[in-house]
Amino acid sequence: MVVILRWLRLVLGYCFFGFGIFCVYHYRVSVYLMQQAGGQLNVLLNTQTIDEFKTQTQLSEPERENLALVEQIKNFSVDSLGYSPTKNFTSVYNQRQSPVLWVITASEPYGFSAFQWRFPVVGVVSYKGFFKKELAEKEFHHLRSMGYDVDLRNVSAWSTLGWFNDPLLSSMLQRRKGSLCNLLFHELFHATYYAPGSVDLNENLANFIAHKATRLFLRNDTAALGNYQHAYSDNAAFTAYMLESKNHLEQYYQQIKNKPNRQALKIRALMTLADGIERLPLHDKNKFLSRKKDILKFKNAYFVDFQQYESMQDSLENVFNKIYRGNLKKLVQDLRLNKINS
Repeated sequence: MVVILRWLRLVLGYCFFGFGIFCVYHYRVSVYLMQQAGGQLNVLLNTQTIDEFKTQTQLSEPERENLALVEQIKNFSVDSLGYSPTKNFTSVYNQRQSPVLWVITASEPYGFSAFQWRFPVVGVVSYKGFFKKELAEKEFHHLRSMGYDVDLRNVSAWSTLGWFNDPLLSSMLQRRKGSLCNLLFHELFHATYYAPGSVDLNENLANFIAHKATRLFLRNDTAALGNYQHAYSDNAAFTAYMLESKNHLEQYYQQIKNKPNRQALKIRALMTLADGIERLPLHDKNKFLSRKKDILKFKNAYFVDFQQYESMQDSLENVFNKIYRGNLKKLVQDLRLNKINS
């Protein structure tokens, strides 16, 4: 027993020494990770069970219906789609109408190579989250001072990739049925499959599978499926325009790269593309017109977000139809077993 304790003490000593060395050489990363751990811990320590939340919070009827839907979505994800079972979304964090997490993305000013951060376990990522808005704004201004185009936004959900039991955020319950389904299928997929250092692949896969899963789940609910498809068609049209605009800008930046007034030319091109939103065949155009100001504020970084989440959808659709013959569960199972070379 004495020998075992000595070995244990020695191993722990080496572990703490190694951690100390890491913190010294990766000071900024260490500080950031500790800040994130504190924010995540604050969320986890202030959650309520679903039953507690229902009894202690004045909920609308749609919110109560959404709460009842969560367990059905989770069961469907495991039984019908082959997702990994998790304890996610068994508790609720009451945001009290306040955002919880802000995310930064950045891009070079005359191209679309995303700024990247490197972290333990998850590898290289092209976005960075903050639980405190002031810290996100500090990073926003720091990156802009370095010459990058930067996007700052709050997000409606995030995944800890199975490290913790992710709670529902109270704002999720205010979504329409199809939107809630899509969001939960997306986040639950991250706990099923995640390729370290492959942000675009992970997010594109999660978006692709969540959309297919939502349509399957709602197939017997004509009204909810119709509302979902209606909103999805608008989002798809807007996304296609953003990706097309990104490709146009890539070519345009090559044409103006040696011109002394290229900054002014860039702003003029962005304004033209933003104005093009008015000509899109959208059912709810007002919802998207407000995004014109985001394009002009965040510039190239705004388009990077679409690249991360939507740029692979056509390729995935091709694989899904030709190789998997529309079998979503088989696709998920192969991803879980790493039978697909990412």
